[in-house]
Amino acid sequence: MNKITIFKNTIPVMMGYIPLGIAFGMYGISSGMPLWVLFLTCILIYAGSVEFMLVALIIGKASIVTVFLISFLLNFRHFFYTLSLLDDIKQLKHRIYFIYALTDETFALLKSRQKKENENIDLLFNLTAMLNHSYWISGVIIGALIGHGLGIRYDGIEFSLVALFAVLSYEMFKNNPNIKVLSISILLSILGLFIFPADYFLFGTLIAAITILLLFRKNFES
Repeated sequence: MNKITIFKNTIPVMMGYIPLGIAFGMYGISSGMPLWVLFLTCILIYAGSVEFMLVALIIGKASIVTVFLISFLLNFRHFFYTLSLLDDIKQLKHRIYFIYALTDETFALLKSRQKKENENIDLLFNLTAMLNHSYWISGVIIGALIGHGLGIRYDGIEFSLVALFAVLSYEMFKNNPNIKVLSISILLSILGLFIFPADYFLFGTLIAAITILLLFRKNFES
């Protein structure tokens, strides 16, 4: 897979990350964060929802322990992403940046791809992650510059990330149409709304899903 093809595959992520990044940049500025802090944040803390939460935690003067626990819970799903891609990651010559830059959308793109013989895994994985990261950084910087000195509300714009991941999930299912996995995912998501507190919904449903899939792995093989 060449660089042009990799770029084309990341265009859907770009269409979601840049508007979301703009929303975050404007949100940060409207909350009183300095431009230089936002610039550092989008480069060093590449974690989507955690970045939005971080602004609120900083404004609320939350403790380091609180920041750590919330960040850990919100990003716990990345452990499963890494495990799912472990065989591929072991083949990477430059894996440190990729592990850092592995997001929901990057994971979805790589898992939904059609595997080919003799593909350059190192180029595919790292360039995909780097391009997606650059879209986020660009969006945040644009939003911060536009929002500097302007009182613009961002409410609702962050939902673009949910819509983006829904599309990527559909693409993944289309390439691997496993009805059993899809059904249990939907069922656990619905049940999780009633079983888990809002702050632990994602964590709880992921643990439940991975437990069921591991215990009954043979039943879910397509």
